[in-house]
Amino acid sequence: MAHACEYFNRLADSCFRQTVSGVHVLMKALCLLTASLWMLISAASGQIVSRFGTKGYVEHTPGDLPLVLCSPHGGRLKPSDIPNRLYGVTTEDANTQELTRAVAEEIAALGGHRPHVILSHLHRSKLDPNREVHEAAQGNADATKSWEEYHHFIEQACDAEVKRHGMVFLIDMHGQNHPGQRVELGYLHKSEDLSQPLERLNAPDFVAKSSLAHLMRRSNLPYSDLLRGRCSFGALLEARGYHSTPSPRLPVPDQPYFSGGYTVARHCKPPTTGFQLEANRVRLRDTDTHRRRFAQTLAGALEEYLRVHLGIKLK
Repeated sequence: MAHACEYFNRLADSCFRQTVSGVHVLMKALCLLTASLWMLISAASGQIVSRFGTKGYVEHTPGDLPLVLCSPHGGRLKPSDIPNRLYGVTTEDANTQELTRAVAEEIAALGGHRPHVILSHLHRSKLDPNREVHEAAQGNADATKSWEEYHHFIEQACDAEVKRHGMVFLIDMHGQNHPGQRVELGYLHKSEDLSQPLERLNAPDFVAKSSLAHLMRRSNLPYSDLLRGRCSFGALLEARGYHSTPSPRLPVPDQPYFSGGYTVARHCKPPTTGFQLEANRVRLRDTDTHRRRFAQTLAGALEEYLRVHLGIKLK
């Protein structure tokens, strides 16, 4: 089994190189087939088998739910042959990989099914996968390849679940230390955009810019309700004891506020939907106990949110 897993991992790498250097649709189909075979191997072996990109800098743990969790800024590897990035943010989002794994485990505990998890293991001083490639890798070949593999793994996971379920929900997991100790939910709207009248928030062209655009296609609710009303994800977290924004309590985030970055903008297009989640450090990421407690809360909120709005059952 280990040899088979290694074979398919090498085949996926080969497919990836040819896909990004060429334009053959057949190669993309082969890559998707390889990813599906990898997931079947994991299921058949009775254990979760992660696959890795070049030099182990990127990891994809396959799942069987139409749910993808990714963590771009929790890596700790600082290889000497990749120079430090000269501009952009270079500090890590501490303990976000641990939080992401904890959330995946809590989701699995609900009903035995798992989300896909994609992690970047390079420290942010070496690579920032949540930026376009020029700022992310700053010309280094190894960093550039890891950036490509990171987003390719996300695309493979999303494509596989869209093929099986017709849709997929993505959460880009981050950490922040802004004042107020709240969870920030980024739907690709800046704070000043969220201060506009309800008529503007519910306008079709405003909704089309959102990372929840596909969810809105399936909903009969006004977008403002999904964004910050009683049906929003922020409302579910608030009801479970975690201050969040946008939410009924804080519909317009005060500054500073992270509205969603490159990953959400790139991947959350119909039939993929989702948001960027920014967890404050204190009481959410700082200790294992706090991470576990928040992960359990997040899994419970997701179970309700996905079931109600998309018909996705986690248990």
